Amino acid sequence: MSHRLDAIRHANPRFLLLYSPLQFGENEIAKPDGSLSLAYVAGSLRAAGFEVEVLDCSVGGENDDLKDTFFRSTLLPSGLYRVGMSPDAIAAKIAQYDVIGVSSIFCPQTTMVLEVIRLAKQVDPGKLVIAGGVNARSLRALFYRNGADIISLTEAERTILEIADAVRGKRALTQTPGIAFLDEQGNEVVNPSAPPVMNLDELPMPAWDMLPMKKYWDISRPHGGQFPEGERIQYASLQTSRGCPYQCLYCHISKEDEHGVSGNIGKYRLKSIDRVIQELEYLKNLGVEYVFFEDDSLFAKKHRAYKLFELVKSMGMKLLDVNGINIAHMQKNFGGKLGADDEFIGVLADAGFSFLTLPFESSSQRLLDKYSTSKWQVRLTNTQQLLESLARHNIRAAGNYMIGYPDETEMEIQETILMAKRHIEEGLNHALFFSVVPFPGSRLYDMVIANGQLDAEFDPDTMRWTKSILRGLAMPAESLERVRQVAWLTVNRRDYVEYKIRQRVETNDSSLAVASL
Repeated sequence: MSHRLDAIRHANPRFLLLYSPLQFGENEIAKPDGSLSLAYVAGSLRAAGFEVEVLDCSVGGENDDLKDTFFRSTLLPSGLYRVGMSPDAIAAKIAQYDVIGVSSIFCPQTTMVLEVIRLAKQVDPGKLVIAGGVNARSLRALFYRNGADIISLTEAERTILEIADAVRGKRALTQTPGIAFLDEQGNEVVNPSAPPVMNLDELPMPAWDMLPMKKYWDISRPHGGQFPEGERIQYASLQTSRGCPYQCLYCHISKEDEHGVSGNIGKYRLKSIDRVIQELEYLKNLGVEYVFFEDDSLFAKKHRAYKLFELVKSMGMKLLDVNGINIAHMQKNFGGKLGADDEFIGVLADAGFSFLTLPFESSSQRLLDKYSTSKWQVRLTNTQQLLESLARHNIRAAGNYMIGYPDETEMEIQETILMAKRHIEEGLNHALFFSVVPFPGSRLYDMVIANGQLDAEFDPDTMRWTKSILRGLAMPAESLERVRQVAWLTVNRRDYVEYKIRQRVETNDSSLAVASL
């Protein structure tokens, strides 16, 4: 029996790739998405000669005023605030294209992505709607129910070209590798993913020019870095590797292996230095001044990171921030003893770093070994020496701490809070406390579903870093939230707490609320 998807035909299909509007809680900072996912897909389509446009619904298109998009918030029934273009404006844009692609990486934004999918089907039920990203492939049933035709299961640069050729009639769309869809009886079909691209230099150049960069710069709320309020930051993200050597249970990479639907995209792979130079030159020509390295593990190869920092500096650009710093990267083995890697920290300072966030996560070695790939050794690490080295190089540091692991004891929670307090006394600038969140696509998510600590039909709006939604914890979720807030108030220095609270009161702006609370 032929499938309705195979009947979708366009001689020259036009593609619209969308980042959805955003939703935020009252005590969260609204920041544009601007991830590289759609920039890569758009670059692939453009290189193959297809008509493609990227629309970030949180900020709007070139002719949209930010007052009508990003700075226009609407209170939702969930108690969250919707930020972005109106549904009518999004629908008008969708009407102009044949194939609609939607990125869904972040679970807390699921409701907004589903809104876009439903809008596309309301505009024209015959439009082909594709959803991609770890969240979409992990919650496929929910996405089908809201109108998604196809879920991309893996890295999409090649998958989107297979889909495009199928829509042009060159092959059956339902035979495309690396996608999932429902057959005519409503049963899911999962086509195995092709092997991932191992030589990242073969990837298309990301289409940064299709992203609303100037709007991002006008908003100037990047995901990393520390800047004074009101400063215009001309920034962009860049990724020099994919995958990660670590397999932390709360990370999507823990399931991105040869046994998963995505294929082995979690394998650590690198771009050549020459390719990175090309990308930096591209960004510089766009007017980018600050670069944010989005690699999941940039420091897995330290000397390569040194070269990258030198490149940024030699091209007259600055480092905004980097993703994927671990405590182990900041240390060196001195005859069997771990100590601060002062040379490495000096390189960071020379590269322009003045602020780092250190993921201490827990004081329990048991929990670090079980959930965090033993990323650092608590008893072997001299944190005071590490913080003193950072201070010598004029780098301020914050610490991230997580409480509420599925099997964490009350004693382990208390010990993590006490460790954070000790770090403040040793020179840490401030401590941030988060609940352990089992995001879909991680092994942790599978674990808590299997043991009954989370229902499979959970509400994605409740999955936020600030509140636990798990049952059966040593400390009830409501009590855990109170402990987390009290820890933030009492562990941090009084002047820092008063500054953050004063900032909220003076601005009277929910988008600048005390996110760390």
